[in-house]
Amino acid sequence: MKNRRVYLKLSRNCVACVMSLAFSLSFLACSDSENVAGGVTDIGNSIARESDTLRYSGVVQDLQGRAVPAARVVAYLDNSKEIVDSLETVADSTGFFKLGPISRISAKGSPRFYAESKGLSGLRGDGLSDVRLDTICIGPHKTVSGKIAGATSGYMRIPGTHLRSPIAEDGSFAFDSIPSGYRMDLVYVQDDSAIAHFEFTALESRDTLRLPELSVNGEWLTSNDMPVIADYYGFHYYLPYDYYLPNGDGDPEIKVFLGMGRDVNVLNHDSSVAGNVNYVDGVNGKAVLLEPGQFIDLDTLNPTGGDFTLSLWTKWNGPNGEHQVLFCQRAYWSDSTSRFQWHYEVKSGTFAVMKGMPDYPGAVYFGDSTSVPVGEWAFLVLVSKNHKVSMYVNGEPIAIAGSDGTEFAGGFVPNELNRNVPFRIGGDEIETETWNGVIDEARVESIARSPEWINAMYERLKP
Repeated sequence: MKNRRVYLKLSRNCVACVMSLAFSLSFLACSDSENVAGGVTDIGNSIARESDTLRYSGVVQDLQGRAVPAARVVAYLDNSKEIVDSLETVADSTGFFKLGPISRISAKGSPRFYAESKGLSGLRGDGLSDVRLDTICIGPHKTVSGKIAGATSGYMRIPGTHLRSPIAEDGSFAFDSIPSGYRMDLVYVQDDSAIAHFEFTALESRDTLRLPELSVNGEWLTSNDMPVIADYYGFHYYLPYDYYLPNGDGDPEIKVFLGMGRDVNVLNHDSSVAGNVNYVDGVNGKAVLLEPGQFIDLDTLNPTGGDFTLSLWTKWNGPNGEHQVLFCQRAYWSDSTSRFQWHYEVKSGTFAVMKGMPDYPGAVYFGDSTSVPVGEWAFLVLVSKNHKVSMYVNGEPIAIAGSDGTEFAGGFVPNELNRNVPFRIGGDEIETETWNGVIDEARVESIARSPEWINAMYERLKP
């Protein structure tokens, strides 16, 4: 099971490019050194001289599945740190090409296949995988940016190309132009060693790809935010099977999603079951409009022991002269019975994150009453990472109140209690503190979501 991988489905056009019916790979084990492609190496060290070799043939296509005549085709032998050799040819009038002999995987690395024509290019990184190489798809160039958690130096590169991006002190990197590609790699290199890689396909994706912060996980670069990011930008990614196992690094410990169908547990402020629940049109299907004194109950869920993210869509009716609760973890508003609360604070006219009594030390205040639009759908997110909280509205960070727009995260540690307390959405045990607006698509997760995830989730459902 260790080597098993999970592959995501490709669209019809991608499949047409990847699995051409017109041509198939011809590969023959051979020991001669004849260069049947008639090509040249741009390194000057022909890989055709390797003894254990294969011959390849296929076709160059565009993203619509049309053959591309006279395309330049290059096989690059790459060891993840650099290109060590290459072999080149030109496709014929039908897009068909031959390349070989080409070395099998060796100490030098493995072949990656690149094609270009008239400003379009494509890279294929699976030349010796179980999927036979019969096409190389070419398309528009992409821009890619991202960040490596904890990295302050080194560089990122794409094997099979000469592309390299230095890693800045904050871990960020960016490529202004990379080829479209199938099973490409982003490789993190540090001190002349390939540390980890991110494998992806970007054919019919958006032209600009913003990756979330990536963490080194063995030999892989991973992020829990990747499913949403990949769906939004239209690319596909690959991870080892073990990453998807229950309780593995791929899934948060707590992940609650409430689509606000007719299965939410709505209670009154005295914890009795609500006799009436108002289901109204939401941003995605139905939503809940809580009556005064109601809240959504999640029992004694405790997502705030470390990093966490809380989010929901709302159509807010604005201030009403009372505090309005978004999320809270409390039995009552006191130091010994309250752990956490995110709410609209009527006294200051801000959105507050608190752990106990009002004005309790350690409270963080964001924005003002205009930070959340009134009468229209808005996506609200609170992220706690490394004991600092940040608030977002419609994908944009909200500044800390009084910071003149220069600070966007405040130190916050939930109150330590010696008892379990209820976790609630949209209200609490006080009848007047119900959220004044429609609630939909609520999420509670014990993971700090990235700005890229937040933006993608907003773009996914914004009206």
